[in-house]
Amino acid sequence: MAAPLISVSDAPAPLSVQGPTPVPVNILLVDDQPGRLLTYRAILEPLGERLIEASSGEQALELLMEDEFAVILLDVNMPGMDGFETASLIHQHPRFEKTPIIFVTAVNVTDMDRLRGYKLGAVDYVSVPVIPEIMRTKVTVLAELFRKRRELQLANERLAAANEALRDEKARELEQLNTSLREANSELAARNQELSREMGERRLVEERMRFLADAIPSIVWTAAPDATVTYANRHWTEYYGRDPGGGPGELIDQVLHPEDAIAVRERVLQQLDDGVALQFEARHRSRDGQYRWFLTRALPWRDADDTILSWFGVTTDIDDHKALEERLREADRRKDEFLATLAHELRNPLAPLLNALNIRRLSAPDARDPLQDMMERQLALLVRLIDDLLDIARITRGKLVLRKQVTTLDEVLHSAIETAAPLIESGGHRLRLQLPSPPVPLHADRTRLSQVFANLLNNAAKYSDPGGSIELIASSDDGGIEVRVRDAGIGLAPEQVEHIFELFAQADTGIERARGGLGIGLTLVQRLTEMHDGQVSAHSEGLGRGSEFCVHLPVDPGLAAPEPGSEPETDARAQPPRDRPRLRALVLDDNRDATDTLAMMLDLLGLATRCMYDPADVEAVVADFAPDVVFLDVGMPGRSGYDVARALRAMHAGAGPLLVAVTGWGQPEDRRRTEEAGFDHHLVKPPELQAIQEICAVLEQRRHGAGP
Repeated sequence: MAAPLISVSDAPAPLSVQGPTPVPVNILLVDDQPGRLLTYRAILEPLGERLIEASSGEQALELLMEDEFAVILLDVNMPGMDGFETASLIHQHPRFEKTPIIFVTAVNVTDMDRLRGYKLGAVDYVSVPVIPEIMRTKVTVLAELFRKRRELQLANERLAAANEALRDEKARELEQLNTSLREANSELAARNQELSREMGERRLVEERMRFLADAIPSIVWTAAPDATVTYANRHWTEYYGRDPGGGPGELIDQVLHPEDAIAVRERVLQQLDDGVALQFEARHRSRDGQYRWFLTRALPWRDADDTILSWFGVTTDIDDHKALEERLREADRRKDEFLATLAHELRNPLAPLLNALNIRRLSAPDARDPLQDMMERQLALLVRLIDDLLDIARITRGKLVLRKQVTTLDEVLHSAIETAAPLIESGGHRLRLQLPSPPVPLHADRTRLSQVFANLLNNAAKYSDPGGSIELIASSDDGGIEVRVRDAGIGLAPEQVEHIFELFAQADTGIERARGGLGIGLTLVQRLTEMHDGQVSAHSEGLGRGSEFCVHLPVDPGLAAPEPGSEPETDARAQPPRDRPRLRALVLDDNRDATDTLAMMLDLLGLATRCMYDPADVEAVVADFAPDVVFLDVGMPGRSGYDVARALRAMHAGAGPLLVAVTGWGQPEDRRRTEEAGFDHHLVKPPELQAIQEICAVLEQRRHGAGP
């Protein structure tokens, strides 16, 4: 049977030894801190035992192979081989499987840690700071028990020797044999008394263990091999209002919330039947009918033949923790919604700004204006930051959908280079490109995958000093493709590499460098790469030594590269013939600046325009003005653009005006909604000049098809 577990708070008093001075026994002190070893020696030296020290688990194992020890004081938290691993190795050896171990720990241990220690053969835990009287008491008891066991072993050996002598001498030593037998019987009687005393101590230990279970702030219970509850601490009755007992099926039906009972019944019963550890969360009904969340863990206790003797379980109240988790999830959801709304609302003031720049560009298309170029670059950067903000909010909320199609790595990387070219050229950087041959086909969302490499190239340009060198090197093998973006810029510290892909992480927070950025570009890189079943990693030799980002993507060996094709080129900016009447455009937006600037731009493109700021009378204006195209803001107060589009479609049974939605939302779901409402085109604010020109070209084609 296993040695009794001795409680810290209720250790028995030291045994008084009468008669001759007992032979000192070996006590092994194992701790990696010399100061603690010195403390243990100072506490235990008054016992008169042989104290042997070890500074590690490995040294302790070596000492155990050389000598026998009555008790081992073992530090739990040691570098390398910790106390739990050392205890496991000690008790795996048949010679030391019953050697008692007292764990010493300087940190609070959980119930599961204690259970783990007891399963490894620990008889008790001692917390630091150590109370000398308690430690001496525990060690005294275990040392005395060791002596008693050794005495019993010696007595048995002497008895065996006596029996052997009796067989050898027989009649010649009959009287001496009888005397020896009487002495042996007397000694055995003493040993029996000692065993009886030990049994009494074991019963006392069991009572103390029950007291300890009641002190634990959880429902602690044990069950028979068939999982019928046989014992539970006082918290069971206090919460459930019933005595411990019942089988698993009965308790699931009577205690758990009906929804949770359905969810966990089959799995729990199967795990109990398989004899494996189980863990589940469920709502438990209290004695007053209220439900609270609990976490239940249970382990089977097996004998040497792997037969389950009983189950040991702990059911812990986690209701407050679950409520906190829900509040955190709600806060995170609101944060994502705020980011998405913020990005959407920022698009509204950008629309008139971009419209004004387009008007300036159309008014003097051949003029070279550095201020115009600068404003267009900065506005494009601002739009890109807003797009990144929207993308990270969509990914976090699981609303970003990839539109995968067959493309090539060359197309993706050249698109990324085109996107990052303005920043690379403004910094005077040299870009070295190396691509595999022949082109590698991919099944991917070309736009999003191009965004991954454009972000990496932009970062390389942003965090490199002017005139730096940037490398974009791609290679392929049977396992996939690998694309590396290297720079010789500011580099990364080891701690930065570890967190560089986290949201809002910044590679350079110093004011003197002022690199800018929101800290979301690399987060987008990681999320979009993972959505393509790929991986991205960062590497740097240190600050000032550049960085390298490696993207690994899977490749379908059976995928063929798309056939090269060409699209007919059209001059989207072609002006209508002077002898034709001007096409008419109605612009409707509650934002006056956005409405007026878009109308001015359309006027420069050759259209006759009319502005509206309130959708209330739109049907009358359309009937009077007869526009060829209507640009509608979707999110207007009082009457949305969706309602206006449906009303305009209802006015025209046949062909009506071209309806163009102008909105800050551009996800597939948003485009689907505008299409269902009757819109022909979907423009995301701020609308780009090229998109407006393409719509004007469509209008000319429609008029040409209809005749002069």
